[in-house]
Amino acid sequence: MEKYSDKMVLTSQDRYIVLTGDLRSSRELKNRAKVQENLKNALTIINKRFEEVIVAKFIVVRGDSFQGMISSPKYLFDVYYTLFENIDHQFYLGIGVGSISTNLSENVGEMDGEAFHKALDVLEKAKKENLWIRFKSDWEIDDIVTCLLNFIADAMWNWTKRQKEIVMHYKKMKSEKSDLTLEETAEKMGIKKQTVSKILKRSKYKMVEEAEKSFVKYVSQKWLTEEYKPEMADRGGE
Repeated sequence: MEKYSDKMVLTSQDRYIVLTGDLRSSRELKNRAKVQENLKNALTIINKRFEEVIVAKFIVVRGDSFQGMISSPKYLFDVYYTLFENIDHQFYLGIGVGSISTNLSENVGEMDGEAFHKALDVLEKAKKENLWIRFKSDWEIDDIVTCLLNFIADAMWNWTKRQKEIVMHYKKMKSEKSDLTLEETAEKMGIKKQTVSKILKRSKYKMVEEAEKSFVKYVSQKWLTEEYKPEMADRGGE
């Protein structure tokens, strides 16, 4: 399993990213227990895969909701992809960027502060407005970032089961080999090159990929400008 690492855990900084999610219409599901189990499994994968950037582990809250806190926005969409791939049920997501007013804890339930309030606020707005995601950081183009995130999420949630299978496989292979060709993809998947090409085109993968790159570039640059740059310390320095 691929594991992401920033090679440094940020433990003393002035702002964090809180992700708060809620499964859509989960109480109406006949297979609610199965969906909840998928959610738990997805969070277990996230906590292991993104261990180096997770400040507070992702946990299930109130049965059908989940929450976690990370130290850097770099892997925000990788976390989203992991949820998307493993929960297999639609969900709302509120992303809040800000400070915390309590001591750090691995238990997200023991913390509070601006980042948590923002995440919960925009989650509720996303649910009322029937949006996939809402983002709040007090940066000047939060609304544009939100629109970009919803374009990506809407494209993803409209993939057929076959499109999702091919696109996610292609994305994983490409993360390991940036110059991956369609021929290589087709060969490893045991399908025709034309099939891979057609599915990527119909799923709007190229546009999704470019939108994702734009989001990561903007948020990472904004995060690391001198004006907003956090103080960094490894856990051994505490």
